[in-house]
Amino acid sequence: MPAVLRYLLALLLFASCCLPLTARAQSWESLNAQQKEALAPLAATWDSLSDKQKAVFLPIARRYPQLPPQKQQRLHAQMEKWSKLTPEQRKRAREKYKAFNKVPAEQREAVKRMVREQQAASGVPAAAP
Repeated sequence: MPAVLRYLLALLLFASCCLPLTARAQSWESLNAQQKEALAPLAATWDSLSDKQKAVFLPIARRYPQLPPQKQQRLHAQMEKWSKLTPEQRKRAREKYKAFNKVPAEQREAVKRMVREQQAASGVPAAAP
């Protein structure tokens, strides 16, 4: 058997062995109790998320138990807000985030400070850093 064919067969075998591992985390019911607790704000929409989106949230769920309670609450609040956004709003938020990260660090800090001041003036609680 040519080496290329052997390589392709080995690659296919490896990929087929990995399929059940990725499929286990696809539905809400397949998540364990710790993951469900961490991702609770996404429960209603979890099964409609893309595999790519789920792949972003699963590592967050792994780190969730090590977070202090205040940060856990903040994370849940952020997930709740995110889950209520429309796909178009999420797209705009991602674009803004990417653009914001291209701004030099001192300008980003100035913008953050300005937002915190505006939130304080309007009575909106500022997000913890």
